[in-house]
Amino acid sequence: MIRPSKILIVDDTPDTVMFLADRLAGQGYAVVTASSGVEALEQVEKEQPDLVLLDVLMPEMSGYEVCRQIRENPATHLLPVVLLTALNPSEERVKGIEAGADDFLTKPANQAELLARVRSLLRIKDLHDQVQAQTAQLAEWNKELEARLLQEARVAEVARALGDIGHDMKNLLTPVLMGAGLLQSELEDLVGSLPQGQGSTGESSRKRCQEVIDMVRENARRLQDQVRELADCVKGLSSPPHFAPCAVAEVVTSVIKTLRILAEEKGLSLHTEGLEALPPIQADERRLFSAFYNLINNAIPEVPAGGSVTVRGRTESEGKAVIVSVTDTGRGMPVDVRERLFTSRVMSRKAGGTGLGTKIVKDMVEVHGGAITVESEEGVGTTFHISLPIDGPKQAAVESS
Repeated sequence: MIRPSKILIVDDTPDTVMFLADRLAGQGYAVVTASSGVEALEQVEKEQPDLVLLDVLMPEMSGYEVCRQIRENPATHLLPVVLLTALNPSEERVKGIEAGADDFLTKPANQAELLARVRSLLRIKDLHDQVQAQTAQLAEWNKELEARLLQEARVAEVARALGDIGHDMKNLLTPVLMGAGLLQSELEDLVGSLPQGQGSTGESSRKRCQEVIDMVRENARRLQDQVRELADCVKGLSSPPHFAPCAVAEVVTSVIKTLRILAEEKGLSLHTEGLEALPPIQADERRLFSAFYNLINNAIPEVPAGGSVTVRGRTESEGKAVIVSVTDTGRGMPVDVRERLFTSRVMSRKAGGTGLGTKIVKDMVEVHGGAITVESEEGVGTTFHISLPIDGPKQAAVESS
């Protein structure tokens, strides 16, 4: 609903005020009144009228002085003002123009002329208001554009740096994989050359070393995939997700195998509960691994010796999604940290951390059409709950539409 234009009538003669108010109200305008210059300035600030009909001759403060003060105020310098006087119009018109008036009418005002002048000045004010609104909008758009350009410049700079890092990582991973193969050959030769009677001890060591070698190979392969995606991102060809039947239990088990040595060195344990009972889901296995890796890896530094990180799984009550929860017995998060976790203001509390791990988790959840929530209490621990639709993001999108 469009509000009616508001007109302030300023005159110390009640009959004049009543005459003008009746005529203007009859045309659908909202009317407010004042009987002195001081009251007029108060009404201008309080009521914010769209136009002022201002008598020239008033006690204490003339209409000219009121008009000058209206013009000196940045908030009202464009407010239309029509001066009304019974004095010589030729002489008073010059004074009115010098005071900043927009128009001038002689008392008693002709009704038709009064309404015509009012409509004309209100149209002009409406145009001024539109221009000001558009100027403010343009200023806001300009600010957003400047911020976007600055962000894009930063992204371009980061992309160049990531390109160099990706190239170096690829070169460094090649000898790691070759070294793992050579280490396995040497290990087989050493175990085979052990004297009789030490075979069981050697076999136990061989199995332990084989686990480490397999972990090195597997994670080197995953790093190669990440480097390849990194190169795609730098080229602007970010690889799309690949959805296929995926067993969450196998993904989490692979993550825990990768991080078990780190956890043991810190004196804490990694556990799983209920994951084997989860149905296969349509998911991007590589992104799932990366997300759970980041959640568990981020939790480990927060958990004191003797604590634990547990990954639990259950099927959502309606059977359309799986819920995977990662719970640690760490120090928990303050409220301000928890509130900005999945925003652009996220910051890592780890030494040298960037907060990128949280973004990886958030991106994975969004790509899969899922949801993530967090519960945390300082001194008790933190739990992340991730809901992932069993049938993949397409089915989730259909059900939500």
